[in-house]
Amino acid sequence: MTTSPARRAWYQPPRGVGAVATAAVVALLLSACSGGSGSDGSVKGADKLVTSLAPAKADVAAVKWNLTAGEPTTLDPANAADYSSGQVVMNLCDALLTIDADYNLKPNLATYKQVSDTQLVLKIREGVTFWDGKPLTAEDVAYSLNRASKPDKIISFAFLNVKSIVATTRDEVTIDFTQPDAIFLKALANITGVVLEKDFTEKAGDAMGTSAGGLMCSGPFKLDDWKVGSEIRISRNDDYWNAERRPFAKSVTFSFVTDGTALAQALKSGEIDGAYEIPASAVPALQKATSGRVTFGPSMQSLNVYVANPGGVLADHKIRQALQRIVNREALAKAVFHGAAVPNYTALTPATWPNDQKDVYQKAYDKIAASRSYDPAAGKKLISDSGYDGSPLVLAINAGDETMSRAAQLLQQDAKKAGLTIKIKALQPLIFTQAGYDATKRKGIDLLMSTSFNGTQNPLEPMGFTYLPGQPYNYTNLDNPGVTELLATARKTLDGDAQAPLVTKAQGLVEDDSSIIPIVSTNTVTYLANDFTGAITSFAYWSMPQMAFVGAAKK
Repeated sequence: MTTSPARRAWYQPPRGVGAVATAAVVALLLSACSGGSGSDGSVKGADKLVTSLAPAKADVAAVKWNLTAGEPTTLDPANAADYSSGQVVMNLCDALLTIDADYNLKPNLATYKQVSDTQLVLKIREGVTFWDGKPLTAEDVAYSLNRASKPDKIISFAFLNVKSIVATTRDEVTIDFTQPDAIFLKALANITGVVLEKDFTEKAGDAMGTSAGGLMCSGPFKLDDWKVGSEIRISRNDDYWNAERRPFAKSVTFSFVTDGTALAQALKSGEIDGAYEIPASAVPALQKATSGRVTFGPSMQSLNVYVANPGGVLADHKIRQALQRIVNREALAKAVFHGAAVPNYTALTPATWPNDQKDVYQKAYDKIAASRSYDPAAGKKLISDSGYDGSPLVLAINAGDETMSRAAQLLQQDAKKAGLTIKIKALQPLIFTQAGYDATKRKGIDLLMSTSFNGTQNPLEPMGFTYLPGQPYNYTNLDNPGVTELLATARKTLDGDAQAPLVTKAQGLVEDDSSIIPIVSTNTVTYLANDFTGAITSFAYWSMPQMAFVGAAKK
């Protein structure tokens, strides 16, 4: 998925990063981090990660929430693979499965039974109705999944091994696979598993999901109005089937402020009640605000530098390896992100690791991290040994992105000390977005700095997009038969304990290529006014009806 230009989402073939109950998220009863900046400029409390705030205590008439990544591109679930689109859709529409704030998979519109390695049966929940009062049927479910599997849909990657999807009874849908697929089930808790009303969707045609065509779902909120360029208004679905996820807010208005300074001012003044993904540049000011609080939550987001040109200077792997050693990730995390990020040493961020296999992934990570520790002398030697002739490497960033600009400047300084020349090139947002998936837009560019995220704890998703031949983010044209075989076998391996060694072995091979220079893993940064509580503050918010949990802090 993408958001601010070139942000990548796990399942977005044409661009760049996916999990999954009738029970509400169990709040951890933890208060938000508070306090100002430390003497070194870092943020106090940024090391205390919170997955959700104390539960709301009462209803509220309205919530004003900002979509920091800007206006949604669509509300068609099958194409809502950017930050803003997906966030809004998950408030309007129900997925077949769901997750909690800690990414634990649970039933939602359906329960499931893995009949065999190649057959999955979904049992549809009774008593669910769409906003117009029509009952949810197995036919709606089969239709929605088949529609999402079409090649022109961004999330079709999840259906790669699906053979057929059929409503086999009034309340059952049977999914047969050509081979086992470890990605599919978790994807049903995200936009991949969203169910639309068949009749409405067919009648809406190409207008479905637009400001004019709308959509018809069964979620906790209903779409009231989408004023293009201004706001989106949604209201509580008082007939919502899940009483435990009944929204506290009668209505929610989404704004589209993308400028960090303007957003901070609107939040401090109370013009906007809350927002996710607060820009790093706005964190210090908001930490001092008295009208609300900043919370840091675990996230599967990261900032990376991608080798955009496999030829030229970067054809020499010594230069790529040198880049891994000369980046002072610790200093960059503190100076640029004000502590709301931690150094990262592999393309797979630690938060992406499945909960039950973290030990296996940690062992593999530690080995790679040790080989990439900050060592400018080692980096300088690699550059010297490469025969580097001083030609500048062009690093592309998104024009107007202050955080990215500062990170690029620090990288440039670190490189200069090691004898490597980097020239920063700011691309206009549209061109920057296109450069993420169109090789012609990367002409003359050696390195591309971009943010990435996953919606589920599934390492196979980002690795598939990045390291398999012909995939959109395989900028270096990596074609390693060993990697291809390991990832293919891992995707067919449903048992997590058996899958983890396959993935980490493939990870070792692709990290040797150094086609990605990971910089930091970033936290989800949330701001919420003091009058409210209940917000999900881990990145799991993106995969659930996050606004349903926000309500009054007092009765």
